[in-house]
Amino acid sequence: MKVRELDHGDLAALSEFIIDAYNDYPLATWFDEEPTSGQVEQIFYNKIRSIGSRDLVDVVTEDNGTIAGECEVAKIGFDSGVMGILVRHGYRRKSIGSDMLREAIDEAVDIGITKFSAEVDEQNADALKFFLRNRFTPIGYRNVERGGRMHRIVILQHAVR
Repeated sequence: MKVRELDHGDLAALSEFIIDAYNDYPLATWFDEEPTSGQVEQIFYNKIRSIGSRDLVDVVTEDNGTIAGECEVAKIGFDSGVMGILVRHGYRRKSIGSDMLREAIDEAVDIGITKFSAEVDEQNADALKFFLRNRFTPIGYRNVERGGRMHRIVILQHAVR
């Protein structure tokens, strides 16, 4: 398996990956209902177009042509970025997430991002443990309604010096 930057040819594989992630754990994605491949491709078309910009870092882990995980940092301020990460169920607990996180942070620092935030549903214990293990600190909470239910979201931060 190798960690690499997202590529222009990854649209179909990335769309399949996101649909699988939704089916595995809907709270880890932002879709209220199961997305169709067309909806996902439309959303990620703009992401693919922004490859190489100074506003987005996106890395994937690839295993025999399959995307096993994705980690992105979207620049949201002068030196701040919001981070998102997903790893396919069968690839978890193999350091893929931590490897991608380190690569994404390194590349984000190269474009001036030194402060990172992430938001995780409080019910997603594995994701919370992951971010805490990788030196993110909880700084607050917010409530979000999804699928007719209220969810408590943990806001985490990490800074690179």
